Amino acid sequence: MKMNVAQHIPFSEQLHPDDWALAEGQFQQLVGSREDILVNQGQVCQRLYFIQEGLVYAQRPDGQILWYEAEGESFTELDSFYRQTPSQTIIKVAEADTRLICIHHKDLEALYAHSHRWALWALRFQQRELLRITHYYEALRNKDATQRYWELVEARPDILQRIPLGHIASYLGISQVSLSRIRAGTQKKQ
Repeated sequence: MKMNVAQHIPFSEQLHPDDWALAEGQFQQLVGSREDILVNQGQVCQRLYFIQEGLVYAQRPDGQILWYEAEGESFTELDSFYRQTPSQTIIKVAEADTRLICIHHKDLEALYAHSHRWALWALRFQQRELLRITHYYEALRNKDATQRYWELVEARPDILQRIPLGHIASYLGISQVSLSRIRAGTQKKQ
């Protein structure tokens, strides 16, 4: 388990073999199909996920896309997972054969309680996630849709082949017509 799971978990190099022994059997591997629901609105999110391969996304009940995450990233419904409250969003698999590693909330809490290195791992992991969220909200506040679109394409050149354009427009908070103008270079700066 250690070698396969560890390569997909950030900061895993800071954990020792005895830490991984404590985690034996706690991480599970899942394969999702396109449009499988991982977390539904009103459901308490019980798992923290790490993407080995594929793509997932979150949306509001009204259909607005909140985020996409791809291989090498992690995700959960943050508020629901950490507070163990019903989710306000829906998390779905975006691509067939999406491979995930996950751990249940209660198992993760048990690791924190039994190992100070797992507790330190949690601190580093949560700091990383806070920085990612801060960067996302700063971009929303300080950049227009055109800038955010081109940054998205630069960061993930494969994105246009993997995500429907309607989802990209929804993620950017614009219409598909505006997205077409951005892509054609005719969108006026907001």
